[in-house]
Formats: sequence, C-alpha cells, structure tokens
Amino acid sequence: MRRKKRRLIYFIPFFLVVFVLFMWFYVRINVPTLSPLAKLSIPTNAQVYLPDPLQITPFSAAVLGAETIEGNDIVYYVNLERQKVGAAPLQVNNILTESAKKRAEVILKYQNFSHTDPYEGVQLPKVVEDLGYYFKYVSENIGMGGSSAKDFVFGFTNSTLHRENLLNPELVESGVGVVTGPYKEYYVNIAVQLFAIPSTKEEYFGYGEKDVVYYEGLLSQIEENLSFTNSQIGEGRTNQDYYIGWRDLLLRQKTIISRLLLYMREDKPFVKEQLTLVYEYNNNWNKAPKL
Repeated sequence: MRRKKRRLIYFIPFFLVVFVLFMWFYVRINVPTLSPLAKLSIPTNAQVYLPDPLQITPFSAAVLGAETIEGNDIVYYVNLERQKVGAAPLQVNNILTESAKKRAEVILKYQNFSHTDPYEGVQLPKVVEDLGYYFKYVSENIGMGGSSAKDFVFGFTNSTLHRENLLNPELVESGVGVVTGPYKEYYVNIAVQLFAIPSTKEEYFGYGEKDVVYYEGLLSQIEENLSFTNSQIGEGRTNQDYYIGWRDLLLRQKTIISRLLLYMREDKPFVKEQLTLVYEYNNNWNKAPKL
C-alpha cells in the first residue's frame, strides 16, 4: 500500500504537467490565427537634377545684333562633346523642346534666372508632365549671355556640374529653347536645355492597371480579416491582446491601401509621400502580433 501511495505521489505531478501541456497545445491548435498578406512592390521615383544657373559671359559682352541661335544647334554641339567621350548622341524630342522654350520665356518674362518659377509654376518636372512626357530622369542646364550655340556649349562644358550633366552617358533625349531680350539693363540670349531618359506612363506613375486591381484585392482581404478579428474580440475569446493587436494593424493597413488607391484612381504619379506609405505598409507586416 505504501508503495502504491508513493507511486501516486510521483505520478500526480507528472499527469498534471502532461495535462497542462496538452491543454496548451490544444488551445494553440484551436485558436484561429492570422497571417500577414503579401507585401507591395517598391516603385521607383523619377529623378530631377538641376545644376546651378550659368552666366556664360559678362552681361556687358552680350550685345544686340548677335547671331540668331537655333536650339537644335546647341544639341548638335553637345553631341560633338558627347562623341569625344564615347556617349551616344542625344535625340531631339519635340515635347522637351517645347518645354525648354516655355522655361526660357518665363525666365525672361519675370526676370528670374532660376530653375524655379514662383509665378506660373513653369518648372521641372511640372512643365514636361503637363505636356504628357514621362521620364525616369530629367535635368536642366540654363545659361545666359552666350552669343552663339557654340558659345553656350563652350560655357556649359567649362562648368563641372553642367559638363557632367550633358555628358551623362545614360541620357537619351534633349530639347533646347532660346529667347533673346532685355534682362535687367542688358540685352541677352537665354538658353534652356532639357535632358531626359524617357519611360512609359506605368514606370513614371509607379503603378499600372494591374496594380490597381491588385490593391483592390488586398483591400478586400484586409476588410475580411478585420471582420474576422472583430468577431473574435466580440466573442470574448482568450488571447484578446493578440486579436486587438491584429485589429489595430489591419486598420492602419486599410488606411494606407485606401489612400494609395485614391491616388491611383485620380491618375496621379506616386511621389515621395506615396512611396513612404508603401514602405510603411511593408514594414507593418513585420510587426504582426504572434501567439
């Protein structure tokens, strides 16, 4: 009898431990759980580069009666410089040419020798966007005071930043606008040259029609998971912290996807703000609650 009692004394704690472990596994197996959804692809934002404006010669040397300057002649001389370093020649693009002309005109009109236009907003990248030009990269050289196309290019190539800009081997297209008129107390030529690497609308916007459908599908999945999570909280299940954590996460993800979809439906390109939301959405899944 004593031996049996001793055995019972040893077995009771053992069975209790087994029972507790069994219940723990049972609860884990029978607790409905959630998993993070797929992450979003990271769009690439288009780049804009603007080296400082360049005064080619002293304004007093830019006199009335200098030869007429054709924009395409500037492209020609730039291509000669590119040829020297083995870079492919730039192709003249009509939209870039029109945009460059608008830029030159607004500089002269408001006597504002700058890459920015606080008066009409005719500046990069808006000036090319408004004309339907999509790009991966766009840059601008602006110069004042040159007396000929060759003179302008000579000035640009003797400025380190402007030279690097026009010799960039990845550039594909260009357009130049030149205006002549009074600037301050001088009569000068103003040249604006745009350079670009073109892209498709989908690349430029950072999304396409398939992405819109994909985002809509994600939003539906998030809403389904939210409904499920709220039902678990409403039933008063165990692991309430787990479901509450998931509810808060899903609410934030729903807000992010909804905001991105709104931007897509307005047919606007993703910019820094939208890219930040994409990164946040992806990182949020790494913080998903676990049992």
